[in-house]
Amino acid sequence: MASISGVSTTDINGIDGFYTTQSGGGTASTTPTISISGGTFGAISARITNPNSYTNPNYSAEAKVGTTVTVLDSTITRQLDASGNHIGDLLTFVDSNATSGQRTLTVKAQEFGDFIQSAGATATYTPSNVQSRYIRIRGVTAAGANTSSRLAINDIRFWTGAGGTGTKYPTTNLTSNTSETGIAVSAGHSYSATYAPWKACDSSSGSMWWALGTNAANNWWEIEFESFTYPTIPTINSMVVRFNTQTDALYFSLVGSNTGAFAGEETNYGVFGIIENTTQTFG
Repeated sequence: MASISGVSTTDINGIDGFYTTQSGGGTASTTPTISISGGTFGAISARITNPNSYTNPNYSAEAKVGTTVTVLDSTITRQLDASGNHIGDLLTFVDSNATSGQRTLTVKAQEFGDFIQSAGATATYTPSNVQSRYIRIRGVTAAGANTSSRLAINDIRFWTGAGGTGTKYPTTNLTSNTSETGIAVSAGHSYSATYAPWKACDSSSGSMWWALGTNAANNWWEIEFESFTYPTIPTINSMVVRFNTQTDALYFSLVGSNTGAFAGEETNYGVFGIIENTTQTFG
């Protein structure tokens, strides 16, 4: 501060506690530590691994490739903790930016009452694709745990190109679980034959696969690329899905296996958020 209303303050510096150059002060919040998982179709989960360092925190985050921002803080989903009173330790988002290359995620914390935001913690990830003979959609919690909250899918397709482009699978509108050569769809549970697995691939807005009455273990839908027709498994770079309003689950996981056993050999491709009655494109 050099003047007040145009009058120099040089002669009053230090008088009665007034200083012409003031600096901010206060406590800086503890820097978070983070772990990161996912990357398939750009779906990322970032977890704060030192949540006990905070009482009532807020977290800000941003992802970049070099100087290009690929994920804005405003697009990141936050959940409340178990008490329901504070921001929890999990941040989720989908990085659908077309820029190629490894991303750097920076997360900062600010404890309520602290004047200064923490330094940034960083972790890296790279969006990837899916290549498995069996691809399974499973109803899960935000943390990826199996849930009995049912799924209901109006339509789902897997694409070889980004953004729902290239070749789609199934390539036809199904009329049974095995009506397309080389493709078989199945489910852990279906409410009835009216809601059979193939109804998720018939392109009819009036039909769906519905897992009403399922338990957590059987709350899944699956597509198989049979080896006789597909000796080389297609590489999937995007997925387009529409969940019916009868869906209770808030999240789904994408899991792949080359044996179909799903007994520990599977690849967990990530957890994705569900928006009912909306066509969602991942990748």
